[in-house]
Amino acid sequence: MEHVLVVDVGTSSLKAMLYNSSGGLLFRSSQEYHSEVFHNNHVEQSALTWKEALLYTFKETGKFVQDKKIDVNAISVTSQRASVIPVNAEGQPLHKALMWQDKRSVEQCNQLSKHLSLKDIYLRTGLRLDPYFSAPKMMWLKENEPEIFKQTHKLLGVQDYVIYLLTNQFVTDWSQACRTMLMNISTFEWDEDLLIYSGISKDLLPELVAPGSVAGSLSQEIASITGVPAGIPVVIAGGDQQCAALALNVLRPGDAEANTGTGSFAIAYSDHPQFDKECRTLCSASAIPGKWIVEAGIFNSGSIHRWLKEEFYPEGEKVYDLMNEEAEQSPVGANGVMMLPHFEGSAAPYWNPMAKGMFFNLSLASKRSDFTRAVLEGIALEIKDNLTLIENLTGDILMVSVAGGLTTLGLFNQIQSDTFDKLVIRYDNNEASSLGALMSAGVTMKIYEDYDSAFKKISAADPLLYQPNMANTEKYAKLLKRKNALYQSINQHGVYSLFKEVL
Repeated sequence: MEHVLVVDVGTSSLKAMLYNSSGGLLFRSSQEYHSEVFHNNHVEQSALTWKEALLYTFKETGKFVQDKKIDVNAISVTSQRASVIPVNAEGQPLHKALMWQDKRSVEQCNQLSKHLSLKDIYLRTGLRLDPYFSAPKMMWLKENEPEIFKQTHKLLGVQDYVIYLLTNQFVTDWSQACRTMLMNISTFEWDEDLLIYSGISKDLLPELVAPGSVAGSLSQEIASITGVPAGIPVVIAGGDQQCAALALNVLRPGDAEANTGTGSFAIAYSDHPQFDKECRTLCSASAIPGKWIVEAGIFNSGSIHRWLKEEFYPEGEKVYDLMNEEAEQSPVGANGVMMLPHFEGSAAPYWNPMAKGMFFNLSLASKRSDFTRAVLEGIALEIKDNLTLIENLTGDILMVSVAGGLTTLGLFNQIQSDTFDKLVIRYDNNEASSLGALMSAGVTMKIYEDYDSAFKKISAADPLLYQPNMANTEKYAKLLKRKNALYQSINQHGVYSLFKEVL
């Protein structure tokens, strides 16, 4: 039986996961890390945390494959997107990574808007002009760290950096490059006008390849350190959300998914680029070469649930069980408590980097359980808004596949079904991104005939199904209107700007 070692580089941890061709997880090693979050909208992380995590997990994996005498057919890499790491010619990081949540580059966005309108950039790249994406961060480095920028050989994303560590090659794929705001989404090539207006030379960018390409082979250096054999083909599988879409069966028109990790992403398949008239959804390259996904993201969702745990619940192995039990004690609507999940700004549907999170309508009768349920409901309501935007472009969505850490909570899945008013499907895995990377590498290495065959091979178990409760669906429809009215009232009266000035 063939085996693929998947490297999944998330926002909070790096995982090395050894799968067989049936999707069976044979071995897993992970290491956590944290980004540094500052009050001035800066979010950074030392690139060495990824290197250390990679070496740690590969050492454990190397021992396992040697002990079990397992041949690894391929290494497949998937990762978070839209972070920026400047490196020298030897791949040494010159500055901490500017993370995807970083909002420092608002001024650089304003500079780009003098050359190209938001609509023009959107139709070229599939992205909004927003500090979330890579190009403004690259511009910020050039303007604010000129000495570092002079030494920079390449500007890499996190996946690109890990690929370099494994292969000594500077390579990126379309599904990652499309998040830089420098790649033309229709041609899958660097956009010459955006390169000129951003001041970012093409020479500073990695080589563009299709997702699923073999980027190189595992270097002797990494092999000697970790015990994972040298020469194994390293496949650049693509962005974590695009890979998750593969493992959640988003492989044809009408398919959609909602993946909730640190943030949440609603994604649907498309055979051609799709653009929202108000530029609220994003169009990205799929992990399937030559295809696209329509995407709407939320910056913070699972991270808010984790924040709530760390700030309001006692430490313990079963703390998430306690949180779920308490959330179930609170009724639909959380006894009036409503949460807006804009703790680090808003992506879709509002696209307001200055938005802030809030709990609204508190009273002395409000309990911790209401806060916990309000978090789950606030996340689901925001995803519902985004699914509606996508549905307006792609047509009816009849069912939504879900994945991510929060979907281990049955209550959250039922809240999603009730809120979406759709059948919700949860497959028997919480590792959609890594399984999608397995599928990608498996198709490349001819382990599977195509992506449909790959999905059927790795998804033998029957999924869990959640049907909407119509009484609850009606209540959530009213809560959705209240959520949007609350946000619009705050935004229209300039409250976010007021608090920025005061603080």
